[in-house]
Amino acid sequence: MNKTLATGLIFLLVLTLTLGFSLTAAAAESRIAIVYATGGLGDKSFNDAAHRGILRAEEELGIESDGAEPSAIAEYETYLNRFASTRRYDLIISIGFDQADALTKVAGQYPDQKFAIVDAVVDQPNVASYVYSENERGFLMGVAAALMTTRTEDPMINPEKKVGVIGGMKIPLIDSNIAGYIAGAHYADPDVDVSYSYVGTWTDPAKGKELTISMIENGADVIWGAAGRSGLGVINAAKENDIYAIGADSDQGYLAPEHMLTNGMKFVDNTVFLAIDQTINGNFLPGMNVLGVAEGGLGYTESLLPDSVVEELEEVKEKIVAGELEIPEKVEDAE
Repeated sequence: MNKTLATGLIFLLVLTLTLGFSLTAAAAESRIAIVYATGGLGDKSFNDAAHRGILRAEEELGIESDGAEPSAIAEYETYLNRFASTRRYDLIISIGFDQADALTKVAGQYPDQKFAIVDAVVDQPNVASYVYSENERGFLMGVAAALMTTRTEDPMINPEKKVGVIGGMKIPLIDSNIAGYIAGAHYADPDVDVSYSYVGTWTDPAKGKELTISMIENGADVIWGAAGRSGLGVINAAKENDIYAIGADSDQGYLAPEHMLTNGMKFVDNTVFLAIDQTINGNFLPGMNVLGVAEGGLGYTESLLPDSVVEELEEVKEKIVAGELEIPEKVEDAE
């Protein structure tokens, strides 16, 4: 009996060690591919936030990753096909709304491959789509801007109640941000005038700066740049003209420590990490996943905001989470 018991214990020990090794090996072998949005890494915004999610997954989940930085929308399909054809990735992630068409096509060609897309919805059974309640973020930024433009004791604030927002492209996603911004500003102070314009691309800081200077000359003293790399022009113009800028997606405070009022945060890093974690742990969620303030997908940084403004923003956040505010998603409804 003792011999049988000993044999059984040895078998269980070997089995346990084998299973433990298999699980460790499986985790180490998890491989992720990511196709960034045009503009690539170094945008100090959307793509860089996504990359932080990858780095976190490498550190905490033990994954390995490969990435591609397309320079044009036409390259998306090529990179997605290239990754999918290897059949070696647990998940392939598309960053940005303008990958939706390419991903729809490629996902249909590789039904057994799992995909995720951030900032768009792709109606395929093997695609997890992560989108945000953009109007909620815009609303918070609009409230912050309006509360600041009335603080005329601040040397960077002029007597006029004017703020602005510059979008990258005129698309529903950006319009939802702008609509929220207008509504938030008017919620805080109905007399605040809100200007808005579009760069037309995510990759033109010079045009972003030009549009910002035009708003400054018209009296705006707080301007949000929701424009990817083009938003760097907004920040530069704010520094040179001694007004406040609002950053987007990532904390851009280090780019203008004395002029970055706050940042409209889209926690793309958390979203990328979530998508990877769900997939490699068997909880892949195809379909539309909506992330807002309540889900921790959107928020803001305190940065240079006065304590009294932060207190009011926190009250607004509570109302958003409680569903007490109706925030428009279209610019024409906000106006």
